[in-house]
Amino acid sequence: MDRIAGSLRKGQLVFWEEVARDGAQAKTILTAAQRIEIARAHAEIFGENAPDHLVFAAGFISIGKDEVRAIQELADQVDTCYLAVNCRSSQAEIDLSLKAIKNAKYGRVAYVLPASKRLCELMLHKTQHEVLKQAVEIAKYAVDKANGVPVDVQLAASFDADPVFIAEAASALKEQGIAITHLGDTRGRIYPREAANHLDALLAKSDADQLYGVHFHNDMGFALDNNFEALKRGINLVASSWLGLGERNGLVKTELISLHTAYQPERIMGRLGFDGEKLYATPPNLKKIKPVADKVSEFTKVPLKVTDAVVGTGINSISTGTPFVDALSFQPFDPYEVLGISKKIYVTQLASKRVIMEVSKLMGYKLNDKQIAEILTQVKAKAYELERSIFPEDELHEIFTNVMM
Repeated sequence: MDRIAGSLRKGQLVFWEEVARDGAQAKTILTAAQRIEIARAHAEIFGENAPDHLVFAAGFISIGKDEVRAIQELADQVDTCYLAVNCRSSQAEIDLSLKAIKNAKYGRVAYVLPASKRLCELMLHKTQHEVLKQAVEIAKYAVDKANGVPVDVQLAASFDADPVFIAEAASALKEQGIAITHLGDTRGRIYPREAANHLDALLAKSDADQLYGVHFHNDMGFALDNNFEALKRGINLVASSWLGLGERNGLVKTELISLHTAYQPERIMGRLGFDGEKLYATPPNLKKIKPVADKVSEFTKVPLKVTDAVVGTGINSISTGTPFVDALSFQPFDPYEVLGISKKIYVTQLASKRVIMEVSKLMGYKLNDKQIAEILTQVKAKAYELERSIFPEDELHEIFTNVMM
């Protein structure tokens, strides 16, 4: 039984996680052990329902022998979510993919095909209809060889093609047993209204039981919006990546779309236009998002920024006086209550007496008003002198101690 297809038929959300595929294409590489750790941690967000909501793209078979070995290690050690192997549309790569994933508890294979006129000519030197004929032949071969392992097709640059042609192609592939047809905005060029219009035209010509997924690149900054357009139309498989890592400007950030589809589900319809209360079999644990993002940052050496939404270093941090009085007046929600991110207090040139007093207490000092005022003066002056905002704890200890002497 294909639990992923089952989730889509029920209108539930599926993540096709791409952080490990091609080493995230962000000039990084993830070892097999790191991929295993990320996949397991990601699955924990969904608990026992992870096989209903998560496909972890284990790797791309054509990279080479070391990549194949990494995929095999995942297949041997990850049994809490689906593992997908990506490959090109050849019988040899289909065979190798199935062999690599054979030990997976929940395995699947996805082969890539060009869909636009331009890519068909560039990649395979064929017309679109010639490529479709080849796709159907490969589909028949793959489904027969898979022996029950779900097989998907990923159509590259499908948003550059006629949606009527894509609908016909998806139907022909489904007839051969293809589980899900994935739609790719390969150039990352499509705007939300264009995406909406394309999907409307596609769905108008698609079979009622056709299952689609979407793969939006973020070159123009619209990946999140475009995924929302798909979700509004009942296309509930989204390709995402932790920290948004991926080719060029990447994909929609897994941490971001995870929050938006699970936080206050009863209000999602009013905010985003789709039913948030049926997206998950059970509510995902949003407090596990930040630890996964930290792990991905550590493994890939891609640092989290203070401005990164949901998981950035600025989340639940305070450095000025007014937010200290009422933090929720300056935040969309309580980061500790929703995401489990504890409050951090930074002493900077923006510090107030209240900030100095609170930090000194946390560090075990008892300061009077005069000492607090003196420390505040020193902090502000030294920040400009050093041309650096945040004071590390050792420097604060030195300042506090000197003032108290």
